[in-house]
Amino acid sequence: MNIVIVGSGFGGIKAAIELSKRHVGRITLISDEEYFLHHATLYATATGKSMAESVVPLKHVFANYPNVKVVHDKIISIDPSLRLLIGGKKQYHYDKVVLSLGSVTTYFGIKGMAEHCFGIKSLEDIKKFQNHIHEAVVEDKLDKEYVIVGAGPTGVELAGALCQYLHSIVKLHHLKHSKARVTLVEAAPRILPRMSPTSSKVVSKRLKSMGIRVMVNHKVEALDDDYILVDGKKIDTTTAVWTSGVANSPFFRDNADLFDLAPNGRVNVNQHLEALPDVYVIGDNNTVKYSGTAWSAMGQATFVAKHLSRLATKRPTQAFRPRSYASGVPVGDGWGYVEWMGIYAAGKIGAALRRHMELAGYRQLMPRKMAKELWRAHNIPEIDA
Repeated sequence: MNIVIVGSGFGGIKAAIELSKRHVGRITLISDEEYFLHHATLYATATGKSMAESVVPLKHVFANYPNVKVVHDKIISIDPSLRLLIGGKKQYHYDKVVLSLGSVTTYFGIKGMAEHCFGIKSLEDIKKFQNHIHEAVVEDKLDKEYVIVGAGPTGVELAGALCQYLHSIVKLHHLKHSKARVTLVEAAPRILPRMSPTSSKVVSKRLKSMGIRVMVNHKVEALDDDYILVDGKKIDTTTAVWTSGVANSPFFRDNADLFDLAPNGRVNVNQHLEALPDVYVIGDNNTVKYSGTAWSAMGQATFVAKHLSRLATKRPTQAFRPRSYASGVPVGDGWGYVEWMGIYAAGKIGAALRRHMELAGYRQLMPRKMAKELWRAHNIPEIDA
């Protein structure tokens, strides 16, 4: 069996590893990047922590899996009738294919956002943001307001980390006249809108205690190079960071004649996570309940690997059963919030649980020693603005 996996996020890597462990056919992983990007820790990398925690070369990830072939290419389209994936460099035949392409940023048509905002979704975004902060320090021109748009987990994590990072920069470089402040803007009635109301209340209190301004029920209308327009009012800033809004990979829109797409652009799949015969779609790309997190992507990847193993050995197959996972956010060093099944922990205990969740995530993809090394890199400063 010739199995091709497209995508090197949590879902794609987990699928390759689980298939490799089960010795199910020939495995090829195709990625348009040569590294695994741990999006959940990019907020820390953006604010001075080691890049080692967030960026891991794929050759290191698969060092112990010689039966996984990694190919650097970008898949453009698929021909199910010929069982072909068409890439920028060549075509790839498959017997089974797993698509785990992740999501892309969308700005909802907000004027000037694409041209002027910063992001933390890619390695290029991170470097651009770090250089911007560095230049501001060198020129002693830190903004009075650092505006983060979107108060989901990424926005909240970044707000806490950026607040502490700016304070350390001001102290380190003796910028006595700086009054830099972080402002978090959310269009929904509360922060962390996809988590519980309790999370919003507890985390809001923590953010405000750090001196972070929290603005909910506020809509961003435009962004220029020196201000952001929020509900008709200008906030002077040269640093607006977009952490809100994602859309399904454009691959599915570009091949919409082949897939059954929901109104939000995600792909409808059957009980075995198949979108087409022998074409499996997992993670952020499908409409399955709880999709959209790293843990759900890895759960779906494991299911597909077991399913393909059952097909290969002609055993009865089973239906996929979605499940919820614990969720949490760190808000500055030593403080975190974690919740699951109506139970939550906050403060130091929340921080410890969140860090444990990150280590467990690394352990899903990497050998124990490598996982611990990457996990510990979180506490290592890498850049000094």
